[in-house]
Formats: sequence, C-alpha cells, structure tokens
Amino acid sequence: MSRAVRAALFGVTLVAYVNSFWLGLAQDSKVILSQDTRLTAATADNLALIFTRNYWWPLGGDGLYRPVTTLSLLFNYAVLGNGRDAAGYHVVNFLLHAINVWLLYEVAFLIFRRAGPAFFAAAIWAVHPIGTEAVTSVAGRADLLAAMSVLGGLLVYVRGRGRWTPLVLFAVAALGVFAKENAAILIGLMLLWDWSFRSKPRWREYAAVAASLALLAIVRSVVLGNLAPYSPIYVDNPLRLAGFWTARWTAIRLIGADLLVLLFPRTLVCDHSFAAIPLASWQDAPLWISLLAVVALPAYAIARRRADPVAFWAAGFFAIALLPTSNLILLIGAAFAERFLYLPTVAFAVMTASLIYRLKNQRLAKGLLIALLVVYSVRTIARNPAWDDDLALASADLPNSPRSFRLHYMLGRALFEQDALGNLDRAIAEQEAACLILAPLPPARSISFPATDLGRYYAVKASLVAPEHQSEWLEKSRAALLKAREISQALEAEYDGVQRAHGGLKARAGEQGLYLYLAETDIKLGNYAGAVEALRYAQGLNPRTLELYDGLGVAYAKLGNPAMAATSLLEKGLTDNFQATTVRSIRELYKQAPDRECAFTGSAGVFQLNVQGCRQVKGDLCTAYSELARAYRDARLPEGVQWAIREGRDRYGCAVR
Repeated sequence: MSRAVRAALFGVTLVAYVNSFWLGLAQDSKVILSQDTRLTAATADNLALIFTRNYWWPLGGDGLYRPVTTLSLLFNYAVLGNGRDAAGYHVVNFLLHAINVWLLYEVAFLIFRRAGPAFFAAAIWAVHPIGTEAVTSVAGRADLLAAMSVLGGLLVYVRGRGRWTPLVLFAVAALGVFAKENAAILIGLMLLWDWSFRSKPRWREYAAVAASLALLAIVRSVVLGNLAPYSPIYVDNPLRLAGFWTARWTAIRLIGADLLVLLFPRTLVCDHSFAAIPLASWQDAPLWISLLAVVALPAYAIARRRADPVAFWAAGFFAIALLPTSNLILLIGAAFAERFLYLPTVAFAVMTASLIYRLKNQRLAKGLLIALLVVYSVRTIARNPAWDDDLALASADLPNSPRSFRLHYMLGRALFEQDALGNLDRAIAEQEAACLILAPLPPARSISFPATDLGRYYAVKASLVAPEHQSEWLEKSRAALLKAREISQALEAEYDGVQRAHGGLKARAGEQGLYLYLAETDIKLGNYAGAVEALRYAQGLNPRTLELYDGLGVAYAKLGNPAMAATSLLEKGLTDNFQATTVRSIRELYKQAPDRECAFTGSAGVFQLNVQGCRQVKGDLCTAYSELARAYRDARLPEGVQWAIREGRDRYGCAVR
C-alpha cells in the first residue's frame, strides 16, 4: 500500500471520527474505567489479576476472559496516564480502527487485484455508522482488537510462505481470541479464502490457529473454573427462554434487521434488551422477508461461486463473522447489538465496492461511491456525540426503541445524576416506565435496579414535599424497594442453583444498595426493626461496606438498645481499624448505656477502649467478632471468617464461631 493510499484512508477515517476525541464515557466504558482497579497501576499484582480473573472483575462471574483487552486499557490508564480521562482512550480506539482499515485495504487488494475497488471497500468500512459502537465507545476496544487479529491473521495466511508463518499466525490468532472470543472465526475465514479463490490449504497454518483456540479453551477452563459461574441475565436476551424454534426464528428476523441497518443506517440504537425485540411468530412479515434473504443470498453466492468468487467470499465472510453472535447456534448474553456488526460490515463494504465498480461507466461508479462515503460519514459524525455519556445516549436512542426497559432506566439514572432535584420528576417517570415494562415478568426473570432507583427517588421526593405528604412518598419508596428486594432475592436463589450445579456456592448475587436504601426509608418511617433486618442482610452481601454499620447504630439506638448500637459500631471499627470518627461515635453511644460507663479511658480528646477494666466491652467485642464472622460466612468470604475467628481469639480470647 502506497503512502498516498494510506494517508487517504487515514484522512477519510479521521473525518468521520475526529469529533469523537472529546467525548466522555457511556455505558460499559464508564463502569469498566471506574470499577476495575487492575487498571490503576502497571504492577505485577495487577498483571496477575488480569490473567487470573474474568473480564468484568471485580463484578461477578460473566463468562468472559479477555486479558489482552484489559491490558490495552491498562496501557491507557497507567502507562499513558489517561486515568479516567476519556480522550486518550478515544484516540487509541480511533488508531486501532485506522489500522484495521489499512488491513482491510490489503485484503481487498488481494481480492480485486485493483487499487480502486480495494480503496473504496476499505473507505466504506472506515466510515460506516455501524462502527460507532465499536470505535466511539471505549468498551468497543475488544471488537477492534479482535478485528485486527482476524484481518491481520488472514493476511499472514494468504501472503506468508516462510517457515515462521505458522508461529506468527499462532501469535496473531492468540492475541485475538484473548482479546475477544469471536476472533476464533479466523480459522473459518482461512478455509473460506481457500474455497473462494481455489487456493491449496496449508495445514500447518490451520494447525497453528487451532492451537491458539486450544490454548484459549485450556486457560479459560482453568481461570473461569476457579471463579463463580456465569448466569445469563434473562432481560438482556429473552431468546434464552423463548423455546428453540421461537428463538431461532427471531434470530433469523434479526439477521434481516442487520442487513437493513447496513444498507440504511439511519436509526441506530445502543440497547435491544427486554422488551425492545418482540419474539417472532409465523404471522410476522419481516420474518419471511428475512428468511428469504437468509436463504436466497447464500444460495445465489454458492451457485455463482466460480463465476463470481468475490460475491461468494463476501457472503461467506458475512455469515462466518455474524454466526458467533447471531443466536442461531448458541444463545449468547445479548439478542442484538450494533457492535456485533463491526466485522460483518467488512463483507458489506467489499460487496458494495464490487457491485458498483461493475458499472461500465467508471466515472459514475466512483461518483456513487464518493456520494456513499459522504452520506455514511455525515451519519457517523452525527452519531458520535450520542456516545458522550449515558444521558446523551439514552436521549438519542429512546425515541427509536421506546420498549427497551434499559433505555428508560439509563435515562432516569442519568437525569438524576445530572441534577437530582431539578430532574427528579423526569427521573421518576423514566424509572416508572422501566418498571412498567418489566412488570409482566416473574421476579426470577426480571432485574431489580429500576425498582431500586425508583424507591430511592421516591425517598428524595419525600424530603421535598410538605410534611403531611412525606409519609405517602416514603410508603411508595418502601413499596418499590420491597419489589426490588423480591426480585433480587429471586435472582439470588436462581444464581445459587446455577452455582450448586457447578460444584458449590462461591459468591453472592444480591444488590446491596437496595437494602441500604430500604433501611434508610424504614428508619424514616419508624420501622427500626425492619431497618436492622435489611442492614444485616446487606452486611451478608458485603461486610466491608462501612455505611451499613452507621445505619445499624442508628436503628439499634432508636430501638432503645444503645449497647447493641455501640456493638454495631465496634464491627465498623474492626473493619476500618478504628478510625477517629468511628471511635467518637462508639463513645457517644456507650454514654447512653449506664452499665458501660467504664467503656473508655483517656483524656484531652484521646480515648481508647477499656478492654481490661470493663468486661462489658470485651463481651461487646466478642459479639462484634461473632457478627462479622457470620456476615463473612453469609458473604461466602472464608478468608474473612478466618480473620474474625483468629483475631477474636488471639486478641481478646473470644470463642468466635
């Protein structure tokens, strides 16, 4: 590829994506960069965690293992020093996409043996709006790296003839599948190339790619086998429980939607969760149109294989690239996502350039292709700002997918985060809409977050209305949070069943935040026993959350039990190593317990627990250790249980069990 072609393709790509460099973080991008502590420093410990934990760590099991993608984010965060500043990630994503565009040009040149159609095929792919979710969203990094492996690996296979080719191909393929699983399609694309262009298969190269897949399977099994198992979320992909044929018919109809959005990418939507995609039935005209396309286009390509190898290759590439995420064979975590089309769009771009270049009037052909580039570029430029943050994304996409519960939920939460008081009524309306969409589902098939946020927003509303109306809003808050609790505990029970089927209970799946909000609402309503119950449950989900101990202190004190209130804060002290503010709070509570006046010694504002001279304090400490041991046991954190037993025994002689 000449420098002029490389520069032209880079320029075309830059025009389409330059306005993405100053955007922020939306959806998964924000979650990863804010919660994955492995990214914060390039240390040996973090590298070990990257290779021995799942992709979404420290969140629960997700069934994904993508250490190369996480390493690339570590490079941004710690090595380049980008931290949570989105600009550097956007620039790296753009550069990866630009490299992929160059790789596609090389592949297309091998197909066409002409620079013109190869250039336009690469340029169409460079600016096609369907790529925005992979390029403009930082979380699309995995798709970019996988595509680089696939296109680069295909080039190595077609061009390589040296003795080192198998080793190089193994390395490229391994980097791809350890970035995202769908890079495994490389071996199928190698076979497609040989079949399309009558090349003789080189089995050493096939063996090298197969070895990378075997390596992935072994490492995934070892790493993920030691972690909590993956339990798919029904609302993310309702096809999972739709019945075999209903799911497959719906998947076929979605392939028709894929083809339509490639041709006319006017309406783009980031989310297709429940209930955005209705299940297919025999009465659906779109299903039959999609089925006709799914059958007729490959049949035509196969029939014309010798006469039109480009069409055969393009049809095969589209099918192979789409198959892993199509839900036709394996039902995956999502029913549909535009990022799934990043690689399949390669076939669309190649075939579009091929068909238009077949016009006898080459000037007209180039004019049409340039016009198409302009149209797609304008649409991409217009789409990029939607990925600035959750508020922009949900606002842009909700009108096009009003039945998506997640878009309502995302918009409601984003409005609240932007201006909790000014946007409160709108945030409530969006969460009510999300809950209404989810209402027909049984608890074990639903999701608790919208109801949790709704209960939280109702409580904020209670603080803003006249005193005589506060209890009404607090009761609404409690009702929403009780619904969230019902859903969360049903999902917990479901996940426990999945874990038992995989060998034993390893993790909890409850939503701790909802119990904290429920306890806060119960305290405001005077239901202090209910608050204690909620907070003790929350403690069993994660005993290291300090704020729950403050709530327990308040609830026990309101119940007239200052000794137990102080004991709860002793649990906090044992957790936070007795920070000064915690010690002051414990002392104030002990002042309310006449039989514990001896609890503290000291003067001049410096106090310490009088363990030796006040036996009640020792008893309270032993109770605190026992409560912590129970909580760690409930949280399935055996190291915490061992710590509580050992510390209680060795430091104070407590018989902790």
